[in-house]
Amino acid sequence: MRIRRKWIKLHDVFNRILKTFPEVIKNRFNMEVISTLIDTVVKEAFERIVNKIREGKKLSDAEVLLLVISQMRKEQESIAKTLEDFKNDTNRRFNEVDKKIDDLKNYVDKRFEHVYEEIRELRSYVEKRFEQVDKRFESIEEEIKFLRREISSIKSDIINLLKEKI
Repeated sequence: MRIRRKWIKLHDVFNRILKTFPEVIKNRFNMEVISTLIDTVVKEAFERIVNKIREGKKLSDAEVLLLVISQMRKEQESIAKTLEDFKNDTNRRFNEVDKKIDDLKNYVDKRFEHVYEEIRELRSYVEKRFEQVDKRFESIEEEIKFLRREISSIKSDIINLLKEKI
């Protein structure tokens, strides 16, 4: 009789949960509360069944079903924990890969900066050299102009001297 009352209470709790189920679906927080509540109810029922087994009493079909549900719940928790561990490990590995990629990107950026700086320095050097070459060409042009004038002057002098002799 006592067990029957406990099952009736358990049955009432489940009925109340099922009646509010459509509303619960709308709110995830409620789902977590319901899940916790179900866990508590199943654990309590499991403890009562274990006590009944210790006393050597025969189990009803519903009690056997609850034992199976309890075992399935434990396996589900184990699988959920394994999946959570896998997720955490995967996230950790992705974070490590992201960090390595960021480090590599920073290294490449620094190398490119260094190469760009060297290119700027080389360009500056080449521009200075071109300026020096331009100055030298200007100087040579001036010298050539001077030499042409001198040659022209010498030529004129030679022609004048030749004219005088003739």
